[in-house]
Amino acid sequence: MMARSFFVVVALLLLAEVSGFEEGTSNPGFVARITRKGLEYARRFGVAILKKELSTIKLPDFSGSFKVGWIKSVAYDFYRLKIHHFELRNSDLRLRPRQGVRATLSNNYVFISGNWKVKKAFVTLDGTFDVSVDDISISVSLNLGKDPSGRPTASVARCRNSIGHMSVDISGQLSWILNLFHERIENNFKNILEQKICEMVRKSTTSHLEPYLRTLPVTLMIDQTAGIDYSLVGAPQVNSQVLDTPFKGEFFGRNWRSPALFEAPSIRLPEKHDHMVYFAVSEYVFNTASWVYHQAGRMNFTIQNRHIPPDSPIRLHTSSFRAIAPRLSRMYPNMELELETTPESAPFLTFTPGNVTFMPVIDIQAFVLLPTSSDRKLLFQLRVTTNISATISANSDRIVGSVTTGSKLKLELKHSNIRFINVELMEAILNYYALHTMYPSLNAKLEKGFPLPLPRDTHLNSLELQVHENFLLLGANLD
Repeated sequence: MMARSFFVVVALLLLAEVSGFEEGTSNPGFVARITRKGLEYARRFGVAILKKELSTIKLPDFSGSFKVGWIKSVAYDFYRLKIHHFELRNSDLRLRPRQGVRATLSNNYVFISGNWKVKKAFVTLDGTFDVSVDDISISVSLNLGKDPSGRPTASVARCRNSIGHMSVDISGQLSWILNLFHERIENNFKNILEQKICEMVRKSTTSHLEPYLRTLPVTLMIDQTAGIDYSLVGAPQVNSQVLDTPFKGEFFGRNWRSPALFEAPSIRLPEKHDHMVYFAVSEYVFNTASWVYHQAGRMNFTIQNRHIPPDSPIRLHTSSFRAIAPRLSRMYPNMELELETTPESAPFLTFTPGNVTFMPVIDIQAFVLLPTSSDRKLLFQLRVTTNISATISANSDRIVGSVTTGSKLKLELKHSNIRFINVELMEAILNYYALHTMYPSLNAKLEKGFPLPLPRDTHLNSLELQVHENFLLLGANLD
């Protein structure tokens, strides 16, 4: 029973996936904060697990001996111990500044039954017994760390326990003999339990908790192109109020893995304690995503005639471009066009208090499709700039977003093989396309978002999101 007390602490570990206590080596892209309210949630969660686990706990058999006058030494065994009733009266889970966490169970009660057996030479007596154990106290301190792969580790730093009162009631064949020595048996039972409790806690931590932590994933695949690295990058900052845990929060290519060419900025979290948990997401997370998708060519778009909305007055056809390029329809009569759009570089988000913006620079090349072959011919090349505002929000387990135009697309002619181009009219056409096709398509992808590093079956509510310098801060409570 007492061996499962570590489950109170497991709740916190599952929430935080706490990192190591050596010096950090880089700024995190993602920081998870647990407040005292979150710690209280973890305590309730842990106590619920502990109560559920009581029915599966197997208490160890124990034995002893006593002397009965001329019979001398008599050996006894207590076995098949089973818990029938358990009261968790007081429990506490606290942060240990600069160290880890401590779980405490105090003033608890348990009622146990089992079988006894006494053997002397060729004589064996047996029966049943009941044990009431009151004022049980256990205190377990865990040191939290991380392994080289960035997974959390946990080890018992200190375990203390005590038993206030124990009463043994023995029945069966000649049970009066054992009852004569009930004080000695109770003391023996008490001493054995006090020795076994912390031994079982350490054994359970080594055989159950530590192997489980080694199975926690440190990467999550987003789609066929990218995944995100949630490994731990440094020491948590622990004080009496909060525990802040740094994650790498870096996107990577699914088919290749190379470090980002830029570093994460520092994150200074404000002193907030209203919610159970806070997630600080650096602009670095989003910008590594942009870099990966740009490297994979997923930001390149080919706009063909079939992509133009049916109600558009302009089609990608040479006849529709008479006003834009007067010579075009004469040089290439009745031919289709297509536009290739390529960002000059990965567009990066900039976080300032209350705002998220990015200013992509896009290269557009216009081609005519030759009807007599699969070839196409370059007509002109444009440089497009714009200012886009992003809105970032969260649902129960993911961060999602959407974009809106902060300014219209601005076009600059870089090169033309057909002389005059009406850039202003082309600008109007592209703005129409962006508003009705490009932005809706992009928002559909952003709506899927990326997952937060939450334990299974955990969801967020009472969400509050604020944009700070270099990062956004999401406060939430847990279901």
